[in-house]
Amino acid sequence: MRKSVWTRLIVVMVTIVLGGTLIPQVNHAKAKLSVEQKNGKVEAANGCYTITYDLAKGLGSFVWGGRTIVQDFGSDIKFAGDDARYRSSDPAKRTAEWSKLPRDGYGSDGVKLSIRSVLDSGPTLTLNLYLYPDKAYFLSDMNVANPAGKAVEIVEPVAASNLDIGAGADKRILTTPYTNNFDFGVAPVNDFGSSQNGADRYEGEQLKWEPFNGISHWVSAMFDNAGKQGFVAGAATVKNWKSSQKLGQAAQANGPLTAFGVYNWGGSQSGPTIASDRFFFGFYDDYQAGLEEYGKVYNIGEPHLEWKGDVPMGYNTYYSHYGYATAEAMYAMVDYVAENLKPLGYEYFNQDGGFWPDTSLPFDEGMQTFADYVHSKGLKVGGYQTPFTIYDSWLDEAIPGTDATYRDICLKDENGKPVRTYLGTYAMDISNPAAQTAIRTAIKKYVDWGFDYLKLDFIDMGMYEGRHYDPSVNGVQAYRIGMGIIRDTVLAAGRPIYINESIAPLLPAAFAHGRRAACDTSLGVNGYAGIERQAFNDLASWWTNGTLYDYNDPDMIMPENFAQGFWYKYSQSEGKLLATTVAMGGGHWLIGDNVPFLSEDRMSLLQNEELLDIAANGRAAKPVAMTSFYHKGEHAPSVAYKAGDRGETYVSLSNWDAKNEATISVKLTDLGLNGSANYALTEVYSGRGLGKAKGQFAYTLPPSGTAIIKVTNGGSGNGGDAPANLALGKPVNVSSVWADPGYEGAKLTDGELSTRWSAADKHQNDEWAEIDFGKPTTVNQVVVKEYKGDYFQIANYALQYWDGERYADITKGFTVGDNKTIDFNAVTTSKIRLLMKTNYFIPSIKEIEAYNVNGGGGPRIVQDDSSAEYGNYSDIRAGVQRMQVFKLTKSDLPKLDVYIYESYVNAVPADAYYFDIVTLDENDDPQDKIFSASLPAYNIPGSVSPYSIYPRLKNLDTTKNYGLILKSPKSADTGSTDNNYGFAYSDSDPYADGYEKLSLDGGKTWTAENGGKRDLIFTVYSNG
Repeated sequence: MRKSVWTRLIVVMVTIVLGGTLIPQVNHAKAKLSVEQKNGKVEAANGCYTITYDLAKGLGSFVWGGRTIVQDFGSDIKFAGDDARYRSSDPAKRTAEWSKLPRDGYGSDGVKLSIRSVLDSGPTLTLNLYLYPDKAYFLSDMNVANPAGKAVEIVEPVAASNLDIGAGADKRILTTPYTNNFDFGVAPVNDFGSSQNGADRYEGEQLKWEPFNGISHWVSAMFDNAGKQGFVAGAATVKNWKSSQKLGQAAQANGPLTAFGVYNWGGSQSGPTIASDRFFFGFYDDYQAGLEEYGKVYNIGEPHLEWKGDVPMGYNTYYSHYGYATAEAMYAMVDYVAENLKPLGYEYFNQDGGFWPDTSLPFDEGMQTFADYVHSKGLKVGGYQTPFTIYDSWLDEAIPGTDATYRDICLKDENGKPVRTYLGTYAMDISNPAAQTAIRTAIKKYVDWGFDYLKLDFIDMGMYEGRHYDPSVNGVQAYRIGMGIIRDTVLAAGRPIYINESIAPLLPAAFAHGRRAACDTSLGVNGYAGIERQAFNDLASWWTNGTLYDYNDPDMIMPENFAQGFWYKYSQSEGKLLATTVAMGGGHWLIGDNVPFLSEDRMSLLQNEELLDIAANGRAAKPVAMTSFYHKGEHAPSVAYKAGDRGETYVSLSNWDAKNEATISVKLTDLGLNGSANYALTEVYSGRGLGKAKGQFAYTLPPSGTAIIKVTNGGSGNGGDAPANLALGKPVNVSSVWADPGYEGAKLTDGELSTRWSAADKHQNDEWAEIDFGKPTTVNQVVVKEYKGDYFQIANYALQYWDGERYADITKGFTVGDNKTIDFNAVTTSKIRLLMKTNYFIPSIKEIEAYNVNGGGGPRIVQDDSSAEYGNYSDIRAGVQRMQVFKLTKSDLPKLDVYIYESYVNAVPADAYYFDIVTLDENDDPQDKIFSASLPAYNIPGSVSPYSIYPRLKNLDTTKNYGLILKSPKSADTGSTDNNYGFAYSDSDPYADGYEKLSLDGGKTWTAENGGKRDLIFTVYSNG
């Protein structure tokens, strides 16, 4: 539509031939927009910038506010198979013409200025500039008249040997990755550092950490981190080509870049006329405002999908179970989410890669049945698709509704061979009508099954270049065809379905409601842990939230990340850092952890109502200042902020240094607030008031610490005072001490995180540390801050209190961490003790703290048979199940420890380890299942350990018998005890109110063993 309007306008344009004629200005007095040509030079100005172009040289310049930003830029193209560039500065006949633009989404009273270079070598390059009154930006594109009809593979409207932003004390570049498989980066202008330099990636292509090649995709910026001014350039549309920028490293600190260009690439296009996509150029006093305006301007050219519903909050199956996300495991998780999290506002239950519907049903029926079950619990259901990917097993399958197989719709290379991707899969040729049918059919199934959310993963594979079925189509055009089919199929559903892009290009952005800001949080890069990698990508792309997409997706919240096992799961501080990252990151709050195994202190991150409100407001926090992350390896920005819904401002503080504490100062003016006003401060995680601040405030964080400060214009900032540490300065007795001075037991209560106690050399197990209060003291919370070398050391522990005669257990568990908070119903005691039963290395602890928290409390042991001598056995697989019969002395069951292990030798079990709690009939056989949870392989220790499960059950009947069933129904029975799930047991009848039973037929029949004197080793807790 717009192109036809421009065509009609050309008829009435005034054409200027090379010469000295002065043409009347196109003046808009109010807007100060003017264009004139004099003595072979064209000048266009709008009150913000001036563009000059020398028709004799075929070169131009951009000036903003007296600053020459780009000087002597030209335009060029490259033909396929020809290394030469054809440039506007080559011998040519050049003309300029301009006309008024009709009112459009960018503004009114605009002017289109066209510079035409008829090259002696044949092609004609026409640079079009679109100017609007009083805008800080202009737009540009380029047409190529190509009489020979040769294939064009690069179109570069603006190319220069320089880019500068004037005076500046800390000039840097911001670069954008090709897809979120790669990373945003910041670097000094004179030291670009390194990068993976990623783009389309094929099978066998190894990523390298190498000098950055200066290519930013989609958009880039040059800015001064001190003064904030900056220049932003990028794609204003992505409809026909891929779009990138070329930056050249400055020769000295804060100097001008030595190269700057914006260009289209990706495949080739042929024909008498070739058009580029449109580009954006703008200079701003605040480059952050420039990036935000860039996002809004892109959205004018091609609006994103608007989401009318709330920010997606819920659960996703991927990180907790990976390929073990069977229907049986996930039905139980649906129940748990509905019971424990739905009341807090969680409403989605999303499948991901690795989900398996009920295998006893046809696939479609299994998916439908699962969706119906989720809906029956009052939740919304999400699905997962890799729509542009073809797997080996599909190749010879027929595509319903076509005469083709999946092999037929593989993208081919120039030799006719299918293109294989970095995953070892095949890229789809979306230009093929059969491929389009396959995509439409796949998405329509999710619509018909009733899904409410659709995650699209690895959709970058739709952009690969190759020999397409339709030779006129390149990678971006094929991608747009596929994404358009998905969008249109979803929009035709007649109900809201959220579309979220995962591994995807930043642009084009017209096909989804949201997009993942970074790669998987579980994956680090070049020394960055995955959490910090997620954080710096979130903070670099805050401006895409609400502009390019309705919502950014900062990946999932995982308080512990169980699937990484003992060695790599998150500490409490790491889980909290991730919570800050996700809550401040934009428009998603999806749990990716195995929730029924989260302790109360970890679970509190998912239950903090103000934290949930921060996530639910859908805004993305922007950094106060940038660091040179990724390219130069600096830490992610430590301070970011965003507005709340009631006039408050939330400020996130993050210490990315795992070894040292950090005191962070924040100027209120940097938050857009009044530096002369008083503001009340409250810390969100603790709920504690921090008083009032004027001008600035400071906050000290421990190593790997984080806080979110709520800043309000009103209130006292008081309340929620921290309780006294009852252990501070108290005497400490320990089992042993490291021989070198400085590791004494007294370090445990000195209040200093820079000191620590360590056990003696070769004293690995059965170590303990005792805090002596000196008098009866009421305690309901203990905090243990374990030291971490390469890994945490403590495996199995027990927290105990002195009852006047002996030490009694309060709680037990597996792994401690750097900030283990144990809440329990109060005890009054003169001493507490941490028993470190088994350890992977010599245990070492920084601090043990004790508190009596007003209104506090938590589960304590009420039944325990673990003091008995026990053995272990590993035969939980296939039809073999074991059950412990037990009674409850209280009507609640908040926590249960079961002593388990995995007998890994050379393979992992095929199924997860399941724990069912059932009511029993009069024969102590299972009757009704009231709880189920599962642990995938790798999550489970290799030796017997008390693994805590949190059923969080209430209002139970204490007159009934209950059963705890251990099973793994889809794990193979090899006849060996290797590579199975195991358990601890005792044949000395340690538990008087029950016994163990065995089933060899998958739970159909049950038999007591050892005359009813065998018991599994387990521990029962109560809040009562």
